Amino acid sequence: MFPLRSIFSLPVFWIIAAIVPLVALLSIPISIPIGPMYWDTYLYLDAAQRIWMGQVPSVDFSTPVGPLPYYLFAAGLKLFENAQPLLLAQWCILPVAIPLFAPVLAETTRQSKAYAFALLVPFLVFATFPANVSAYHPFPTLDGFGIYNRHSVIFLYVLTSGLVFLKDGRRMAVLVAGAMLALFLTKITGFLVGGLFGLLALLSGRISLRYCILAVIIFLVPLAIAELTTGMVSAYLRDIAQLATMNEGSLLTRFLTVASLKLDVLLPVGVLALVLIWIDWTRADRSIRFFDHSFWWLSVVTAGGVIFETQNTGSQEFIFIWPVMLMIFERIRPLEQGPRMAVLALAAFCVIPTFTKVAHKTLRAAVVAPTYERLHLPEVRNMQQVSQRQEIIDRAIFLETHYENYAAAYADLSAHGQLPSWQYYSELDFQLYWIISANSLVESLKAFEAKNNVRLDSLMTLDFTNPFAWLLNRDATKHIQIGADPYRTVPPLTEETIRSVEETAAVLRPKCPLTTGRRMLEAHYQEALKGRTVVQIHPCWDLLLRPDILASNNLRPGLSPSLK
Repeated sequence: MFPLRSIFSLPVFWIIAAIVPLVALLSIPISIPIGPMYWDTYLYLDAAQRIWMGQVPSVDFSTPVGPLPYYLFAAGLKLFENAQPLLLAQWCILPVAIPLFAPVLAETTRQSKAYAFALLVPFLVFATFPANVSAYHPFPTLDGFGIYNRHSVIFLYVLTSGLVFLKDGRRMAVLVAGAMLALFLTKITGFLVGGLFGLLALLSGRISLRYCILAVIIFLVPLAIAELTTGMVSAYLRDIAQLATMNEGSLLTRFLTVASLKLDVLLPVGVLALVLIWIDWTRADRSIRFFDHSFWWLSVVTAGGVIFETQNTGSQEFIFIWPVMLMIFERIRPLEQGPRMAVLALAAFCVIPTFTKVAHKTLRAAVVAPTYERLHLPEVRNMQQVSQRQEIIDRAIFLETHYENYAAAYADLSAHGQLPSWQYYSELDFQLYWIISANSLVESLKAFEAKNNVRLDSLMTLDFTNPFAWLLNRDATKHIQIGADPYRTVPPLTEETIRSVEETAAVLRPKCPLTTGRRMLEAHYQEALKGRTVVQIHPCWDLLLRPDILASNNLRPGLSPSLK
């Protein structure tokens, strides 16, 4: 029997122990400071309801990312009914990431407990702290956007750690297969970057061709099963191809954006790469294969980070440099003090900025959270579990009446391609107002159904996100995109989509305020919305009802004769 001191000194114990407070936090209805673009979180609620209703991602509805996080979130929401949505979305990948990471941690512990803890601490911070590097508001908040990007970089961190610290063999093959499968089913750009890392591991001799082939087989088997049973894999690849076509743009501009945002990391990485070339040139270690030199690992991992960030700017980027830095640290130990200290200083500049920004944002939000006020909006269930400063809540409450009274002004702005403000979706008052408005809609919709003795069994929203099917336990329109960004993600209408929209009982149209995105979505689905009649159930919301519902329930008062 191991003494407690021995157990507490094991990194694997702490990765398991870290789960306990997370489970406790998911089990109670806690509130967190709402942040910019928080409504991205509601995509997980939409996807969960669709999955519960029997829909298959990419087959029955299009998604901006892979299906794995949605399935994990849906399972987690069944298990933790009171879970705060953002926290559940952030932590739902841990049942996959921790089993993949634990063998790496155990193997590293046998080599050095210090290195194992040096791998563990960043993993726990980045995997559990729901904050991005980029900041869009000065107040302490948590980030409900870019969640799937954070998922991807965690899996890349696990993969890189395994490639660097595991020995070639079956465990390495299983780790590579599992991490690559998780990346493929989470974000395709993460999968491509992981493939780049795997290629370097093969060239450097860290994984043999034999076990590489084994990893490919293990990777393909579950995908083949999923494809044969659901058709999900081919549908997912079609979604990816379509999104890639819709988002063609200047690659140079994207690289420049990444370089400017991450100069605090890329500049020291560049200098460190030159120092590593000088060390390898002057102090060559003949036992290290050419492509296994530290310069190649640092350069390829950094290049992978840049490639990933051209599609996912501003999340927890470049955290997978950390395991490479530990490998470099081990290799420079025999060097004299001057070169060793230069490498250590540059390495610190490479990894500390990302770590401190994510940790600082999360801890700052946690510290101020008890002083923030909470919303009481029971109709939106878990979505009400957010908090903010009282003056921002007061402003959000005021906005509902304001938008009603000055609808024409915002209609004019949107008609000219302008939002109410330059960074409208990043503003905290809008994110709070959206929840307040959603609560008003649910109240009005329930009153409408009770008054007219009707149940609208399927719902669609002409807005970016649609949690209403989940809020009301209804079905959601099939063959449309969740996370409907008309600029980037909404594909052209197909006969299948038109038919599915036509079969939807009610389409929800938000009007407060009328924005460019809402205008574009209504125009996009115009053909499929023909023949519907508009019922204003709230000054800020219209119901676009299917014609047979009107006829069968004699709903005549308050109807408009046509869709405007």
